[in-house]
Amino acid sequence: MLEEMRTFVLLAQTGSIARVAERLPLTQPAVTKQIQRLERALDTVLFDRRVKPFRLTAEGEAVLARCRTIVGEFEALRSSVRASGEPEGALRVGVSHAVGDARFARVLSGLRERYPAVSFRLSCEWGGVLRERLKRAELDAALWLTPSNARSNHADAETRVIGTEPVSLIAAPARKLPATLSMAQVTDEAWVLNPTGCEMRAWLLGRFEADRLTPNVAAEVQSVPLQHALVAEGFGLGFAPVRLIGQQIAEGSLSVHKLTSAPAEWDVCVQRAPSLGRLARVVDALESALSTDAAVAR
Repeated sequence: MLEEMRTFVLLAQTGSIARVAERLPLTQPAVTKQIQRLERALDTVLFDRRVKPFRLTAEGEAVLARCRTIVGEFEALRSSVRASGEPEGALRVGVSHAVGDARFARVLSGLRERYPAVSFRLSCEWGGVLRERLKRAELDAALWLTPSNARSNHADAETRVIGTEPVSLIAAPARKLPATLSMAQVTDEAWVLNPTGCEMRAWLLGRFEADRLTPNVAAEVQSVPLQHALVAEGFGLGFAPVRLIGQQIAEGSLSVHKLTSAPAEWDVCVQRAPSLGRLARVVDALESALSTDAAVAR
């Protein structure tokens, strides 16, 4: 029944038979049959299929808690037995646009050489999207930035802070803005922001909302380089990790400023899925390499 329990846990996490089938991998009918076998073995109904999307019954909620414990204990046992072996298999890594750069590519390349039996599957998205994908068991590990002054919001066993990044307000040098600005001074400014899911966007909109104001979003763009280029051309203000704009600062195409109420340092967070087995060592190495690389860069 262990496989049936694992399938049940994944289905409860993702809410999608198709996603479970892709993850295991199984056919969708096979996923359905495993759930039905578990229901027959326990003589209960785990999902209310009368509603769409289907949801757990009260009995299903209770069974889910026990199944998570059983599957987790088994994975921990298997990990301890196999700890001496080399990591192998697919590792699904998500990285936010603010973290994914040439430095990250170099680190990942080094890990590919170090662990030739591991197949890296990389996704680059916004931090909020990555966290949702982790909840749906679509990723094994994810990295993103979040304000250092919000550290209590991610102080849990599954999320680790491996470093900090300076983040600055950016503007076109032609604006000749002062080095330090207050929120009152930027209330009427236009903004060039990334889409929903970006942590810097979320912080700014939250700040405006707290003051019961509506920001003037002049541009909303997926591309980080395009965001920086639009700011440089005077379309509006933005935020950027200083690491990503060193060349533009040196060339004089962007100016950096301190917004008094904004966090100057942002945490580099790593969250991983439970029970990665030997692949956990690869995530450990990724964290270590990024921490070391960031320290050298600073």
